[in-house]
Amino acid sequence: MVSENSKNFTTNQLEPVIKFLFLFILSLSLWSPKAFAQEVNYRVDIRYIQRLTWIHDEYAMRYEVIIEKYENRRYSNFFRDFTENDFIEVSLPPGNYRYQVIPYDYLNSPVSVTDWTEFTVLRAPENAERNFITEENHNVAEKFDFFIGIFFEPIIPVYNAQFFSGENMSLLGAQFRFGAVYGNQAFFNPGMELSGSWKMLSEIQMISVSLNFLGQVRMNERTALNFRAGFGVSLLSDMQGESLPEFNVFNVNLGISFIALVTRNFYFEAGADILQFISLDHFGYLCPWIGIGARF
Repeated sequence: MVSENSKNFTTNQLEPVIKFLFLFILSLSLWSPKAFAQEVNYRVDIRYIQRLTWIHDEYAMRYEVIIEKYENRRYSNFFRDFTENDFIEVSLPPGNYRYQVIPYDYLNSPVSVTDWTEFTVLRAPENAERNFITEENHNVAEKFDFFIGIFFEPIIPVYNAQFFSGENMSLLGAQFRFGAVYGNQAFFNPGMELSGSWKMLSEIQMISVSLNFLGQVRMNERTALNFRAGFGVSLLSDMQGESLPEFNVFNVNLGISFIALVTRNFYFEAGADILQFISLDHFGYLCPWIGIGARF
């Protein structure tokens, strides 16, 4: 037989255990991601693709597209990018915008600027198909503009070269040039150029290869001046092609040329270089040249 005191003791002893079990079961019932997760709001924009177009410019090598968005009672820059097409596709959030297109010619100089064109992007309907667009940071990508040309290049002895070619000018000469100009849209555009040439000097043939540093100065949207300075090596041989190693010499050169756009991809260029050879006699030549090239 259990006494009343024993019952009270047993009940009092079990009470904390019962409370613990009750709280534990209550906790389990309340445990769910919704109960314990932080409140996070996800915003999904439903966007369409917008295509902006403009009239093709015959002389344009590429176009700069500037889009501004109207916010706080004024337009501010929203998007800038380059394209070689006469259109661009973007995905813009709803709002009021305007865009402007700047064509660039083969000298990487702006030809003209279009007027601002305003447009509005409306919010997509709620039942529209969702396109999850990842917005990217569109930076203006600077690039190199490559060119290649072929030229007619006579050679005129200037000093200490009479024993090679006499005193007469030689019209037998050709040259090619390949290089790149950094398209930074500045007044002065640096670049580099590799040139190779063949010349006939009386009874001696000369093959020269030079590496030149370029500085291109824009005159207007169609013309520019190229200044160059470089160094190279010239290999001399007789008419039978036998090498004359004692006359294989290094040279430095300075030059200037005028370049003009003929069509969208082709240009005309004319200039002159001074070739100073590093030898015992330090002989030198004047090399005027003229020809055409392509830019890509």
